[in-house]
Amino acid sequence: MPTAILIDTDPGIDDAVALALAAKLPELRIVAITTEHGNTDIDRATRNARLIASTTGITAPIIPGAANPLVREPHPARETHGAEGLGFVIPGQAAENEIDGAAEAIIAQVRGNHKLTVCCMGPLTNLATAIAFAPDIADALGPVFVMGGALGVPGTQTPLSEFNWWSDPEAADFVLHANLDLRLVPLDVTRRIAIPGSAIRALIEAGKADQEARFWADALRFYAEFHREYEHFDGCVVNDALAIALAADPSLAQWEEMRIDVSLSDDERRGAVRRSAAGGYATVATGVHAHQVLALIEKCVFSRWLPTGSLAQGAADADRWLAAAASRTIAE
Repeated sequence: MPTAILIDTDPGIDDAVALALAAKLPELRIVAITTEHGNTDIDRATRNARLIASTTGITAPIIPGAANPLVREPHPARETHGAEGLGFVIPGQAAENEIDGAAEAIIAQVRGNHKLTVCCMGPLTNLATAIAFAPDIADALGPVFVMGGALGVPGTQTPLSEFNWWSDPEAADFVLHANLDLRLVPLDVTRRIAIPGSAIRALIEAGKADQEARFWADALRFYAEFHREYEHFDGCVVNDALAIALAADPSLAQWEEMRIDVSLSDDERRGAVRRSAAGGYATVATGVHAHQVLALIEKCVFSRWLPTGSLAQGAADADRWLAAAASRTIAE
């Protein structure tokens, strides 16, 4: 029987790949999608989620959520995901004003689905708000997969912090101490899930004759240009797709239980994760079978346009890139 899952997301280019993957995995049954601030503003995030759902055949309800972090101002990552949140894709429908109903939706879905699995791919504002409103759902929840944080690798927002947890560290701190079955999927493993530049160029070619291929080409091409300019990498990392893959099959990663906390400072430590004897418990992904995950993404999302094995190079490319980045850090 498929696992019932609620996906909390802020689409976002890698969120789009993750949603497309979730739509095709027989192990998962999407019961709802909630949206929030993060990669883009809430109105665009919700519009984008609906566009991706219509493209990939997702019929679950899509409920808009938090427009702002719990106590801070939102900072959309437009340099990473583009003005509309999907790279060079310009959706045909304009974003509309959305009304926050995500916390109520999460509460209802948890109470209606025994041990519901939740996968959070953006800031944790919606989940924190839901638990604050209805503390009883903490015990009723199943595993909560969270793409966020960085332990032993550089961050994406500051040298120490990953974007999702930097965006709303107070929400991350609240969730971390809510006694959940928290499965953290940090940058340490997600940065190995890379779509190689060769595959993106093949999608661009396929997109000349196929509208859906053009959608992916336009999204990923923007993402790849960002990675090339800022990360010196030929391709792009689809962080959120790993969280979905692990929700379907946790054996694709190695896990370690640890106690961690998150910094609530206003300096470059904001959102940084560290081990702490006083921290909350989390089961953290510390290693990943990247080739298998990339093969899954290729099969479920891109097989109509790419030959088998087109994404395999991504894992090796990511390993070389990360090793070079580590060498530069040591040299500095």
